[in-house]
Amino acid sequence: MKSCIEAVRGYFDARTENWLACDAALFKAVAQPNVKWLARTVHQAKQKQRAYAAQGKRLCRASTKVNVTELKHNSDKRSVQIMAVEQICWAYSDKQAPAVECRLIYHRQLWQYVDHAWLLMKAWESSDGRSLSKEDEVARVKETLPTPKGFVRTNGYDRVRATRYADVWWDQFNPRYPKLSDDCTNFISQCLHAGGLPMTHKGNRQKGWWVDGASGNSGAWSYSWTTSNALYQHLRKNHHATLLQRASELKMGDLIFYDWSGSGGYHHTTMVTDFDDAGEPLVNAHTDPSFHRPYTYYDSRAWTENTRYAFVHIPDGL
Repeated sequence: MKSCIEAVRGYFDARTENWLACDAALFKAVAQPNVKWLARTVHQAKQKQRAYAAQGKRLCRASTKVNVTELKHNSDKRSVQIMAVEQICWAYSDKQAPAVECRLIYHRQLWQYVDHAWLLMKAWESSDGRSLSKEDEVARVKETLPTPKGFVRTNGYDRVRATRYADVWWDQFNPRYPKLSDDCTNFISQCLHAGGLPMTHKGNRQKGWWVDGASGNSGAWSYSWTTSNALYQHLRKNHHATLLQRASELKMGDLIFYDWSGSGGYHHTTMVTDFDDAGEPLVNAHTDPSFHRPYTYYDSRAWTENTRYAFVHIPDGL
């Protein structure tokens, strides 16, 4: 490899092919055998195909766009730290009808120059419900949060507005709201608010459901606005949200909560934004920004055999 950036390009090219091939040999030019991230990457591709097969889908093609946001040479000039954002789209067939799922994945990598080649030594990725940073990084939002332009408050839950918001903002952050590194529930709360759910008990973190970008420089919010388990409890207790037995019973704008460990607490939240040909939900989400993703999340690194789902229906009348 002539340069580190060429090696990075080669890695992401191999990663794109790997979604269909599930073959560690694709990475031989940029990796030493048996590194941890390599086995994880191949396993993730296999889980992706399993997720589609479980719902009668066939993965046809993958395409990737990568933005390297940081390239930092260490003092020895033989190692480089990389930060990158990968936008990947999978084209798949669903009972002969073409469809697309997209996602953003954040990468942090350590490359080293070894034996006249740049090799990827360590690789970290964002995963659902877990960001790359250890603590939430809050965007500084100094102004109050005005009602979005064109927004009309109704006496009911507007599923069209909620899902439209989810489709518009799935791959970016609305500057009117705090930006969190673990952003899944913050994003879903924004979708619900766009759909007409009213904020309550503003200023008390342990009560109600609210966010305020004008409290100091860092913003403030209730636990129910930003944490899955608290949002689940709030919707069930205060909005009479009902728990359904099957995912296919949900409507667009309803929510799915994920308990990765089967412990009884929820760690991730998504919104139903479409359905596949079999009538199973497709969801949008943040932390790993996802667009029309199969709700099962079998391909998520957070998924385990103990994963449990809560299918939550939001009443139309609020």
